[in-house]
Amino acid sequence: MTATIALALSTSLLFGVGDFLGGVATRRDSAFAVTGTSHVISIVFMAAAVLLLPAATPTSTDIIAGAVSGLTGVIGVLCLYGALAVGRMSIVAPVSAALSASLPAVYDLATGTSLSPVTISGISLALVAIVVVSVAPEDRLHEPGYEYRPRRALVLAILSGVGFAGGFIALSFTSMESGLTPILAARVVSIAIAVFLAFRVGRGFPVDRTALAPTFGAGVADVLANVTMLTAIRLGPLAVASVLGALFPVVVVTLARIFLKERLHLWQKLGVGLAMIAVVLSAMP
Repeated sequence: MTATIALALSTSLLFGVGDFLGGVATRRDSAFAVTGTSHVISIVFMAAAVLLLPAATPTSTDIIAGAVSGLTGVIGVLCLYGALAVGRMSIVAPVSAALSASLPAVYDLATGTSLSPVTISGISLALVAIVVVSVAPEDRLHEPGYEYRPRRALVLAILSGVGFAGGFIALSFTSMESGLTPILAARVVSIAIAVFLAFRVGRGFPVDRTALAPTFGAGVADVLANVTMLTAIRLGPLAVASVLGALFPVVVVTLARIFLKERLHLWQKLGVGLAMIAVVLSAMP
């Protein structure tokens, strides 16, 4: 289980870096363009990795599971952006992150995975940490020109968490022999949807030159995170991989504090501390 924990924590680090860079990029161009461009960048690296690594032998189940993961994943991203556009981040972020972590864990436990009481305590504490670190008081509830629709935001946040959770669960059906092929299939599906929406809803594709650097970084971080997450899920247990892989809000908060000089609230400091305790408990036999 040690390898699963290390890979899942690496996933949180990489997802956190990718989300932070994606957030910077969306301040310069539309979320649709950023999503589509970052996914195109990620698929280039993913295709290169597939070609360089030993030949994989994916089955039709592996390809379908990867495609389903790509579909649910891009739905999760788009619903998250939609929720943030009309709701409070202090509500949207914890709902999405907690669901994306807890639903695969519940599925794993329901299908027969056995974990020690200490490990379950660590998982539970990690879920609490995800919620706590994402909650911060906002300076203003209503900004000029800001359309606040809390019910719609809550529904979209729930759909976002369900979408991300569905992606994790779908990847758990892939075989080790399929290598990185399922992630490649997932990217093909997500790119098709994201690019289509970038042209239909956003301001076009690819991103503006001013947003290219952070978008590139987000794409690279995303592909690495998917590799570490896929490996963690395959090594299992899914419950541990999904929860520890969802600690990325800790990384986002920390990077925002360092680079954007955003104030770290008391609750967020508490959440970071809880996350560290959760990691220790989850690592115990």
